[in-house]
Amino acid sequence: MRQKASSNERLDSAEREQPLCPTCDRPASTTLEDETYTYGSGEGAVELNVRLPVRHCEACDFHFIDQVGERIRTEAVYLHHGLLTPWEIRAIRENRRLSRAAFAEITGLGEATIKRWETGAITQNRANDRYLRLLNDDTCWSALKRLVAPKSEPPPARAASTHRSRSTTSAPPAAAASP
Repeated sequence: MRQKASSNERLDSAEREQPLCPTCDRPASTTLEDETYTYGSGEGAVELNVRLPVRHCEACDFHFIDQVGERIRTEAVYLHHGLLTPWEIRAIRENRRLSRAAFAEITGLGEATIKRWETGAITQNRANDRYLRLLNDDTCWSALKRLVAPKSEPPPARAASTHRSRSTTSAPPAAAASP
């Protein structure tokens, strides 16, 4: 059965800068066009709808979709699965003002895994996605930090006493000899 998923995208200011044509290096204009594409195969295939910035070079009449369009397509897949996008994962870490190493130390996640999620090299499973969402909550983050905070030093061991105190408990029974 085919389902529909849609993605409403917006271009930030950096993405609105006039792109250059990869063929002739001249400026290209941008138009927004709706695209429907099939994601997956067989019974699980779905139609995803996105609005893409299509670039057009007047000089050589080349039409292309650049990294901005590819990012929009990628985000549509993550949204379809109900998962955080790589950019949202990175934002969670950066909002905590932590390096990947520091974030990994606190969360117990692998530093390489975090990098792979943030770059889109791999997709997090649903359990890790939920964990990441909890990390975005200040109350949960504070609780985690308390959990992993170094424990206070144990009290120093008492010096051995030179006198024996009377004990009201008996010594443990001796182990039975085996036959």
